[in-house]
Amino acid sequence: MSQPQPFDESTVRSRLVLPRNPLAMLVSPLGWRAVLYCATSILIGLLAILSGVLGLFVLPLVTWATANAERYRLGLLGLPRLTPLPRSGVRHPWDSRGFGEGNLAVWGITVLFGLVDLVPGLVLSVLVVGTGTSLFQVLRRWPPGIEVVYTAAALVVVLTIGLYVAWALAAAQAILVDLQLRPHSELSRRVDELTESRRELVDVFAGERRRIERDLHDGAQQHLVLLSLHLGEADYALGEGRTDDARRALDAAQASVESAMTTLRETVRGIHPQVLADRGLAAAVRESAARQPLPVQVEVTGDRQPPEPVALAAFYLVSEAFTNATKHARCTSLSVRISLADPLEVEVYDDGVGGAHIVPGHGLSGLRERAQALGGDCWLSSPPGGPTRLRAVLPNPQTR
Repeated sequence: MSQPQPFDESTVRSRLVLPRNPLAMLVSPLGWRAVLYCATSILIGLLAILSGVLGLFVLPLVTWATANAERYRLGLLGLPRLTPLPRSGVRHPWDSRGFGEGNLAVWGITVLFGLVDLVPGLVLSVLVVGTGTSLFQVLRRWPPGIEVVYTAAALVVVLTIGLYVAWALAAAQAILVDLQLRPHSELSRRVDELTESRRELVDVFAGERRRIERDLHDGAQQHLVLLSLHLGEADYALGEGRTDDARRALDAAQASVESAMTTLRETVRGIHPQVLADRGLAAAVRESAARQPLPVQVEVTGDRQPPEPVALAAFYLVSEAFTNATKHARCTSLSVRISLADPLEVEVYDDGVGGAHIVPGHGLSGLRERAQALGGDCWLSSPPGGPTRLRAVLPNPQTR
């Protein structure tokens, strides 16, 4: 359920590392991927020049299309594909927004390397074809002489040099393109995630409002209805002069009031427990664990108290895990581990039947979105047969 981590510049460079043995370059996928990347660079570069010259007024659309092509071409080198630019970002072919988000710079890089790759590509292609043809002609003679070894060695050297040249050109272009486009791609990806998170949080909050309404209707309202009935009985009994019946009706009314107060207190505790604000996250979790019908072991390490939004997110996660475990997991025990450090780590474990999963718009989904909105994340591991482990990591910086 975790989101994929974004690739940084060091990750991109690490995927372009060459094998130490030059001869290994002949069988390395990276070398032949670089050849394919350079070949397509020449093609796309020439098309970019032609399109830019012939369609000067539609150059914004050309730069936008070129940048999108470069985003996909990074996959030829085994690099992560960047998020494509939305077509709605360019309303018409001459929309100047097509130059934005690094598109114009990428168009220039594509044109430059298309021309740069062309010269060594043609030279090396001629050398490889010529050396390969010579080797084929030498092999046709029988018996072959020592020139076979020389020609084969020459072909290996030319291929190795060609693969290294292709790698150098492809790596240089890929790194430059990545530096231009990845920040915008990561920003676009983050915006998409936040938009989806906001949509799911709205659904979760609507579900919470319905839950509170249901709790009030099924809990406090029923006790208040009974209170009204008991007060009516007391009034009728007093009118008839039956003081003992009136006293019993008033006692029942008092019990209804106390039950209504208890129900309201439980509802409010589920919204924002007072002990969380008064005594902190560890005390709130221990109090919640003491109310569970199953034995719960709580382990707390560290002493860095989180800010209120982080503490609320952690408490809601533990509460949701308790609810799911007691209702669905058929477990016999629960354990909670909290590390009050930076980052704050919360883990809830049960020995139930497993099989839990995230359902969009429901409790765990909303908690995951809340954690991600705070800069953290959470993970659920619940294979069929159990056990179930829910873990969350939240930022917990030192507050002054």
